[in-house]
Amino acid sequence: MPSRKSNKQTPKVGAESGDYTMSFRVDAEPIVKSPKDFPPRKGRGFTRSELKSAELSVKEARDMGLIVDLRRKTLHEENVEILKQYVVDMEKFVEALMAEEDAKPDVSDMIAELSSLRAVKKSEAEILVGAGIKSIEDLAYCELDKTANKTGIPDDRLTAMITAALKKV
Repeated sequence: MPSRKSNKQTPKVGAESGDYTMSFRVDAEPIVKSPKDFPPRKGRGFTRSELKSAELSVKEARDMGLIVDLRRKTLHEENVEILKQYVVDMEKFVEALMAEEDAKPDVSDMIAELSSLRAVKKSEAEILVGAGIKSIEDLAYCELDKTANKTGIPDDRLTAMITAALKKV
């Protein structure tokens, strides 16, 4: 018997810019109580009233990857708590993502670091950064043949740069 397609969505962060996709699964699943003595089960989505109690709009919830069930009218406090915790987790994730982006070194900083070596000209540093060599350590331990092919810099120039980088490391 073939398995059913999962209803999980991969929520987008910064959807207007299309930059990031979240790296964790959506755990926020609503709970629906059955009318008799049956145990609660997983619901199709959150109701408008649950979203309103968690201070979310339908659009915000959908942008965060949550499924909204517009047919269901009930409000379960468990679902409101799940939504509130999900919003807190989402905010922590966005903060961590922004901190990670701020921690990335700037291209001009990489060029400045590489060109601080006497053997590396600024124009060559720009080419090296374009080829993926972002620091003096990367230059010191790069493979000569691959770097020469990627950058077009002659082998003797690269050898001088690598030697200077090794002395500094």
